[in-house]
Parts: sequence; structure tokens; C-alpha cells
Amino acid sequence: MVSAAVDVPTSGYGPGQTIDVSALPVDVFDWRSPVWWGNLLAILIETTTLALLVTSYFYLKRNFSEWPPPKVEVFPPIYRPVPELTWPTINLVLLVLSCVPMYLTDVAARRKNRMGTLLGLLVIFLVAVAATFIRFREFPGIHFKWNDNAYGSVVWWMLATHLTYILAAGAEFLILFFWVLTHKLDESHALDVTLGGGYWYWVAGTWVVVYVVVYWSARMMS
Repeated sequence: MVSAAVDVPTSGYGPGQTIDVSALPVDVFDWRSPVWWGNLLAILIETTTLALLVTSYFYLKRNFSEWPPPKVEVFPPIYRPVPELTWPTINLVLLVLSCVPMYLTDVAARRKNRMGTLLGLLVIFLVAVAATFIRFREFPGIHFKWNDNAYGSVVWWMLATHLTYILAAGAEFLILFFWVLTHKLDESHALDVTLGGGYWYWVAGTWVVVYVVVYWSARMMS
């Protein structure tokens, strides 16, 4: 708690008069916290990054009569090299369903339920590990390397950029797990868990968008 009193130079208060703010909480949840706004701005910045990649994807489509472009440098040639669906669809289901334990972890953190928070953090970390493994299984299914052509480059960058979001979230949840494991779950770190939850919902949501663009728009435009 803040124990110091502050001078308020507002008209209506005489010289030497103060406001006692010692009863105000140091940490608050959601939009009342400055950290929440910082987290939101970071998400908006990364959303812009993905939006630029998606825009580049559709811009490049205008340069090709067939999309994805045929892979003719192999034998036999692949005339319709649409990305394979199996692994990315598994990842889609995994990330979307993981929002449920993430929400329960968020609720546990707000209630200062230490065991519930620990369990939730561990589950989401393991989901991040699984999603990372699956992502590396997705890359071969693109049929192109990142440097084969413009199509391969933009698709690889979309998948790789989203992978960095999964890795960042996984690292954060692992660090929080060990902190809560070795310390008391205080208000400040409970707030960190809820912010991580908001970020994770965004990670899952952006994968829905990237999945539709990379795997289904290619089929509809081929």
C-alpha cells in the first residue's frame, strides 16, 4: 500500500492540505491498470505486423495467374500446391480449445487461488510447447521453402511470426509458473497472469485469421 501523502496544488485546497491515498490499492486489474494499456498497445502493434503480412499475401496474388504458383522445379511437378491441412487444423483446434483453461487460470489468479493458477499456467505452457512442435510440422506442408518464391516467403513469414508469439507466451507462462511456485501469489503477479491471458486469447484469435488466409483462401483462389 502507498503510505505517503501527496500535496495537491488544486484550487479549493488550502496551503499544506493533503489527500490521504494510503487506502488505494497498488495494483488493479483490467483497464484500470496502466500495464493493461501497455499490453493492449503491444497487441495492436503486433496486429499491424500480421495485417501487413496478410495484405502482402493478397497483393502478391495479383502477380500470379495461378495461386499458389505451380511448383514446376520438382519431378513430377505439383500443379496445385495448396498447403496441407492436417497439422494446421490440429493446431487450430488446440489453440482455440486452450482458451478454456486460460480463462479458468485467469479466474483463479483473480481469486488468488495459488494451486489453480499453478495448474493453469502449467497446462498453457504445455499447450504452447505442443503448438510449437505442430508448427514445425506445418512448414513442410507448405510445399515451398521460404526462399523459393514470393509466395513461399510470405507464407513462411506469417507462420514464423505467429510462432514467435507462441514462444513468447510460453516463456512468460513458464516464468510465471516458477515464480508462483516459489513465492506467494500477490496482486502484482496475479495481474501478470491475467495480462498473459489476454495475450493468449489474441494468439489463438490471430491463428484463426492466418489459418483461413494461408490454408483456405489458397484453395478458394486456386
